[in-house]
Amino acid sequence: MSIEKFIKAIRNRPLMYVEKLEINYIYYLVIGFLGSNLMKGDIYKIDRIFHKHFVGWVIKWVQENVDSNYVKKSFYWHHIFIAITDSEEDAVKLFFELSEKFFEEYQFQIDMEENAYDENNF
Repeated sequence: MSIEKFIKAIRNRPLMYVEKLEINYIYYLVIGFLGSNLMKGDIYKIDRIFHKHFVGWVIKWVQENVDSNYVKKSFYWHHIFIAITDSEEDAVKLFFELSEKFFEEYQFQIDMEENAYDENNF
């Protein structure tokens, strides 16, 4: 299962995966899932993209939508969500909304790359 599908599963039934709806719990669950896939060699392209780009993408989103002067204060995306929201509930909700946008944007880019590759082979 890819990280995209895993996050969607958590979003649909969060208390099945975490004891409380807290962004820290979700962060460690997601990072553990990615690490497990990596160790098993079961990692998808979107998993690598999420791991490498999600924090930077979130920072850019914050700068464009919340605070144009926002400066990265942490390497961890869950800290960013805590810093820009008023509650755990808001942080969790925003994480799910932004992760969905992230996957849509990057899936489009992956599709474009694959189509460009296919076109070059003909």
